[in-house]
Amino acid sequence: MLPSGSKRTIQETLQKILKNNSKIIKFSSKSKFEDSNVYRLSELKPAGTKLILEPKTELIELLKLTLFDLTLKQVLIIKKTLKKSHSRDPHLREYILVETGKNFSKYTPNKFEQYFTKRIDEDSYFQLKTYLREIFKEIPSEHKYKKEIIHNLKINDLFKNNLISSVFSWFKTNPKGNKLKKDITEYLNEVDRNIENLIENEPDKALELILFLQGNIFLLTKLKFELLEKLKLISTVRSSNDDKYYDDWFWIDFMHDSDLSISDLISEISEVFDSIDDYFDFDSGEDWDADFDFD
Repeated sequence: MLPSGSKRTIQETLQKILKNNSKIIKFSSKSKFEDSNVYRLSELKPAGTKLILEPKTELIELLKLTLFDLTLKQVLIIKKTLKKSHSRDPHLREYILVETGKNFSKYTPNKFEQYFTKRIDEDSYFQLKTYLREIFKEIPSEHKYKKEIIHNLKINDLFKNNLISSVFSWFKTNPKGNKLKKDITEYLNEVDRNIENLIENEPDKALELILFLQGNIFLLTKLKFELLEKLKLISTVRSSNDDKYYDDWFWIDFMHDSDLSISDLISEISEVFDSIDDYFDFDSGEDWDADFDFD
């Protein structure tokens, strides 16, 4: 049970967070980054941020970040279920499924996200492994996917555009991109060093930080995602007219509505992507065996 009066306190805290969610949480007065560069984290989707930080990032990692982000936004839902592999199978087996979330119909995906959204609708669902297999089949190349991310997120001006880069299909940040990379790296490192303490001791401030970072929270390397479960208390009470806060509320929806805990969800998705590396040979044209009968 929440202590007497705590509902009002939580409600007021959430309203304050929503009004200030674009504010950069600073951890040190000695920080050298430019605020305008760090603010980009509130606008960039994680696949785009990852490309700025590491232009050589592999396709699988970019797709994983995109799926994490779509799941976070409740566009897609990943869930576990027990089903028979076919009608004659006497045993129930555990499967990881992907289906549409509450925000699917009102979300406008970028082209690089449409590989995930156009093959599913509110009346369908897929086994996650089969779903990812079909996405990999459709993507022409890692190079093209990166170009789509850069173009869709309007970050072309951060990358070199010269003959050598074009001939060798290289992606390298230019001086403007290098400065942005430096500032974002410094800030994310600060977040990594401080966020666990923030969750433990200043949960309202931690939630404000997460709302600011959005899907870029998945770029942190030291955060134990099971700690985010502690933020459920502060986000228990929802505003009665929260539809207008769609862009800001998705973390709160995600923490409450996900069938899996945050850490379990990340672990399950990562394991499926790891199996792609181990068992899927893109060059040979070999296919995974579909092991689920949806009829």
